[in-house]
Amino acid sequence: MTVPHGLPAPMASAAAMCCLALALAWRAGLALLDDRLIRRSYPRAGTYRLGRGWAGPDDWATQRHRALTGLATAALLLPAALLPPSPWTAGAALLCCAAAAAGILREGSHRYTGVCLLVLLAVLALHQTTVLARGIPSTALVGSLASFFAAQMYLVAGIRKLRSPHFISGHVLMDNIAYNAWQAAAGSRDFLPVPRLPHLATLLGTPAFRSACKAAALATAAVEVLLGLGAVGLLPATVTLLLAIPTHLAFTAISPRRIVPFSAASLGLLLLALPHPLLTTMSW
Repeated sequence: MTVPHGLPAPMASAAAMCCLALALAWRAGLALLDDRLIRRSYPRAGTYRLGRGWAGPDDWATQRHRALTGLATAALLLPAALLPPSPWTAGAALLCCAAAAAGILREGSHRYTGVCLLVLLAVLALHQTTVLARGIPSTALVGSLASFFAAQMYLVAGIRKLRSPHFISGHVLMDNIAYNAWQAAAGSRDFLPVPRLPHLATLLGTPAFRSACKAAALATAAVEVLLGLGAVGLLPATVTLLLAIPTHLAFTAISPRRIVPFSAASLGLLLLALPHPLLTTMSW
């Protein structure tokens, strides 16, 4: 069934669940890689992690268990996303959403990725609940809620960037590029080794590079505002998708390994919003 806004609702919900599965699997994989690195480098002593405090062997075992649970949840979500909607698939997906949400809440993480995942899990759980209760999903209700949260996320991010002189000037992007280059040169695999340190100082002093960073900053803020407008229904779904996909791919350059879960979760929320955005639902 194709809704008036132009995006098939079943396709949007399936794509959103695939985005959720990717985010959960990637996040779990990162946790396992971190655990392996810590156990190799600090086999007996504890280690300090930003935002989590000191962790010892018992904490590592708990994190491994949660990561493996996250991988299993992601693996179960894929069949539920690809099979036709039914009470069986809806029940399985609802259990997966509950398990994933419980795992995130137990971690006690209040960062953007965890919050965005919890919102996506809540909206998808509501979607599956309506399938169980009615036999068909309530796409208007699900879409309006996803539209509200997606619009809030993109509009707040874009407006804050536009109001920040430091960001609009391009200095934030320049700082990030310099930080990433130094981290990569020090051996961190979380960042791309571009540019190389011998060329970094020269590049930062080039007027053309500063102008390019300023243009990229303006484009980033403008696109985020446009995505927020598209999430509420002020832009066609096709245009919103054409803006969203390359934008989220570009965001991965900041930290290819770490930003994928957040990018996948936010894109999944936007996909859920496009069939029935808030303004379209209110007009009905």
